[in-house]
Amino acid sequence: MKAGVAISEDMEDALTDLRRLGAGAGKAQAQVVNEVVSKAEQQLRQEVASVFDRPTPFTLNAFRIQYAKPSQPEAAVWVKDEKSGASKGLAPEDWFAPQVYGGERALKASERMLRSRGILPAGMYAVPGKGARLDAYGNMSRGHIVQLLSGLKAFDRAGSDHNATGSRRSRRKGHANAFFILRRGQQPIGIAERRGNSVQVVLLFTREPQYSPRFDFHGVVRKVAENDALIEAAVDKAIAEALGSA
Repeated sequence: MKAGVAISEDMEDALTDLRRLGAGAGKAQAQVVNEVVSKAEQQLRQEVASVFDRPTPFTLNAFRIQYAKPSQPEAAVWVKDEKSGASKGLAPEDWFAPQVYGGERALKASERMLRSRGILPAGMYAVPGKGARLDAYGNMSRGHIVQLLSGLKAFDRAGSDHNATGSRRSRRKGHANAFFILRRGQQPIGIAERRGNSVQVVLLFTREPQYSPRFDFHGVVRKVAENDALIEAAVDKAIAEALGSA
């Protein structure tokens, strides 16, 4: 997911002023474009904070800028498409895409594991139940997810030692006996946790969620890139700095 930023040909006055710098025009134009793309990235962050409920720092920092150079006076901002440990098996682009274009969301790593074990039915997704321990961002805490996957022996990553075993240490944690699958007839409908006399529903299985577009990624960037006042101010600044260093 990527959006380019360049000075519009409609801004002839601005381009004319930049061209008067002669050899320094390329550097000045790159500076202008970089001012605009930086502002676009700031606006995207603000839009994330407005649209999403308690976005994580990882989500707020999901954007990357390719800055312009004198030899290439175009810049771009995009949603990162690489995975990391903090993303829990997904690239930021995976969970932004349904918010930008609509449609189904990508499976989380925990959902893929539950599905591979035959616990989560095909076409179903998992959402936190009333007994789920949530983090500061409203998501099921990583520690609770690890306990659940361990107890159900659902970890499928190579070299993983998280699954519950018969060892004394594992039995003492009690995860293997705590988590069990809730069913309606033969159909799995969720996962519950029993600790002592308390039973809590920690995950509920729901049908495939369909999202409507609500994060106007391209619109936000386009609005900034077409802001004449912003571009003119950036041009004036670039010219002043170019003349000051001449």
